[in-house]
Amino acid sequence: MIEKRVPPLLSIGFRPFFLLAGLASVTLIFIWGGLLQHGIFPQNYYSPVNWHAHEMLFGYTVAVVAGFLLTSVKNWTGITTAEGYSLAGLALLWLLGRLVPFAEAILPVWLLALIDLAFLPCLTIYLAIPLWRERKARNYILIVLLLSMFVANILFHLDTFGVTSIGVSHLYSLVVGAIMVLVAIIAGRVLPFFTQRGLPGAQPISWPWVDKISIGSLLALMLIKPFFVSSLAFMACSIIAIVANTIRLTGWYCKGVHKVGLLWVLFTGYAWLIVGLTLDFMAAFSIAPPQLALHAMTVGCIGVMTLGMMTRVSLGHTGREILANKVITISFLVINLAVFCRVIMPLIDPAGYMVWVVTSSGLWSLAFAIYIIYFMPVLFKKRADA
Repeated sequence: MIEKRVPPLLSIGFRPFFLLAGLASVTLIFIWGGLLQHGIFPQNYYSPVNWHAHEMLFGYTVAVVAGFLLTSVKNWTGITTAEGYSLAGLALLWLLGRLVPFAEAILPVWLLALIDLAFLPCLTIYLAIPLWRERKARNYILIVLLLSMFVANILFHLDTFGVTSIGVSHLYSLVVGAIMVLVAIIAGRVLPFFTQRGLPGAQPISWPWVDKISIGSLLALMLIKPFFVSSLAFMACSIIAIVANTIRLTGWYCKGVHKVGLLWVLFTGYAWLIVGLTLDFMAAFSIAPPQLALHAMTVGCIGVMTLGMMTRVSLGHTGREILANKVITISFLVINLAVFCRVIMPLIDPAGYMVWVVTSSGLWSLAFAIYIIYFMPVLFKKRADA
């Protein structure tokens, strides 16, 4: 039997998708910064604001989710999800979705939308088959969340065509809500485990009923917030989600977490979720601007959690020591500073809002530039432990 020779970059899902996510995170914010500072924005299928929101969610974030889940499902089931040509095709499909909006002058808009829409169902198939074969029923919720994001993307394009009038802000809220549920599910599995492994003698506490309430309340908010943000149901679910997720996080925390970079970055990422929930609740009473709550969840929870997970997976699954050195730790500090400038400083200094937005964009780009420079050679090479 002839052994397949697969390049390291195409051997497992996280390698190409974390590389693409890192490059996209810097490129997307660089283009966005050009608009903020100089009013320069390349003509494309989307409006500037819609392009920024769509690409950060369906571009950057979905790439990280794809890399993580393709790798995790393989570990959970023992069945290869995608490798070699199939993985390369999946990555190319994601990349085309990012590029074709700028070809609106030569391609029909329905084709641009179709190319962008194709990625999530293809990814879902690669994940669903091994989960179904191994009857991993507890993971089916992940498939449901991906499909809900796919439906939201369909509705987004229909809104862009003028076929529907739901409102893209409602759809983005639905997608962010789905990602928050995904973060809560994954965090419940990895944070206690990583804490126990990373701190000798640590005994993080997980209460099953708290976990269910935490995830359930976020799931309820995902469905309620886009359309009933001022309702009593939204207020009640927000309070429950804030309290339950705070209890959850404090249960996981053990003495010494703050000394381990690969732990505290994940804890701060989850803490930004709680900050976002709190600001969302305040925004319902017009106490805080709603965009600050949104960016606490996106720049904060998504940005910090994904950078931390990308780093840990890139180290662990390439056979390297799971340890944050000075360079990696700097990237963790910088990304959290980016969130502070984007979310907290506008509360303190509303008059300097645009200055803080631009500063945050620069810090975000720096954090992910560090990841790319440090990990690009790692992602192309074989495992260090052979």
